[in-house]
Amino acid sequence: LQTYPYDMPAATVCKLHNIALLLFLLLLFGGVALQQQIKNSLLPADQSNYNDVTTSVTSTQPNNKSTAEDEKAGECLLPLQNLSQGAFVQCRKSSPSQECLTASEFWERQCYLNMTESVRFYHLGKGGGGTIIFSLVENGIVVRRDHPRPSTHGIEELLSGPVTTLLINIRDPLDRFVSAFNWRSLLFCQRDGEHRKKYPSEVDDKDRGRYQPHLRPQEFCYEKSSFQKEATIIQRLYNDDINKLAESLCEESSNFEHAVEHTKFISHAKLSMEGWLRPLLLDTNTTSIKPQGLTKFMAITFEQQSGHNSSLLEHTHEAVQQLYFDHGVDEETLDILMSRKTLRLPRVSEMMTHSSNSTAKRKVLGAVGKCCLARFLEDDYRLIQSMLGDANASNVLDPFEYVHPIIREACEWGSPTRRQLCRADLQSMLHRRAEFLDRSLGTCRDAVTLVDES
Repeated sequence: LQTYPYDMPAATVCKLHNIALLLFLLLLFGGVALQQQIKNSLLPADQSNYNDVTTSVTSTQPNNKSTAEDEKAGECLLPLQNLSQGAFVQCRKSSPSQECLTASEFWERQCYLNMTESVRFYHLGKGGGGTIIFSLVENGIVVRRDHPRPSTHGIEELLSGPVTTLLINIRDPLDRFVSAFNWRSLLFCQRDGEHRKKYPSEVDDKDRGRYQPHLRPQEFCYEKSSFQKEATIIQRLYNDDINKLAESLCEESSNFEHAVEHTKFISHAKLSMEGWLRPLLLDTNTTSIKPQGLTKFMAITFEQQSGHNSSLLEHTHEAVQQLYFDHGVDEETLDILMSRKTLRLPRVSEMMTHSSNSTAKRKVLGAVGKCCLARFLEDDYRLIQSMLGDANASNVLDPFEYVHPIIREACEWGSPTRRQLCRADLQSMLHRRAEFLDRSLGTCRDAVTLVDES
């Protein structure tokens, strides 16, 4: 039940007294018609008074639902008892193992579909993965997540089973790299003028779990000793400036080899998308997937196209639907289940905010730096080109010679509209970097000069 403010208007209090009286009459005399009359005529009118009420585990239920719909929502959801292999219902609040749950009970008992055996999520840092995982949990799905790198034994599970579905979040490689550098730069304590509490020396032992800097970057920062090598590289060698690192990654730079080594110590940036998926990019003879292994590859894109902002939440919503359908839950059952959904995580909108939104230390990357970094990440863009397939080949960048065919199915799931939007997102990533990836223009400084003159 929702909780209401103590300073309610007198008219509202009177209204609630009337509701209580009618409910008392209902208990005395019963009757479905009277119950429906109370539900339809009184509750919607009162609902507007409580729009600003904050609760931790409840959400507003749909109004004006018919009796038939209510009855369906109160029925046992049989498909949840007959899920396909690789998924099962698990509840945090105990329930009889053989009991068939209703939609309301599914959420009240904090149940979810455990897909950790069949679904793997490759969570690439600074690419919207936090939003995706929170959305899955909020919609009753738990999968196995690899972060910040693939598990050592996970590749065999993809090729031989039991994993049948691989999710991956895809953001423009250059944007993701810059975001990773700026994020790590933000987390480290500054040598001078730092106002945040230093972690761990200035945080009580009992509070260290919840006061980690990556959870509260505006209040806490990591001491250099926590990440000695990484902090030295970001702060001392590059002075917290992504431009200095990016321009050092130009192949013509005298610092190129050292800069490449330095990237291997920057969390989230040190492993490229190509590095995550490398086992699927070798000769198909050496990466054959067995029948019981991977059958679906689902890319969830995070891109801001010119004139259209691709909604990460829209993509994730369809991913939720697809996972339910793939594991034996039909559309009608899913609709009933979602009609009774309650909010599981307090302040979920805050938790889903992209963690690198802080602009405290963000520096703008110049054109030369963008070119150098794009060319350094060229294999990631070739991988994106491989996902699009030959039908969408560009004149600037060739796809990989060998990729497992499932790579080309990255966008081939969900509705036709979502598939088209996914391909458009990938094409947008390539288009935005095409002038930098075109090596016929010469060095990055030559390329930038030519682009500026044209």
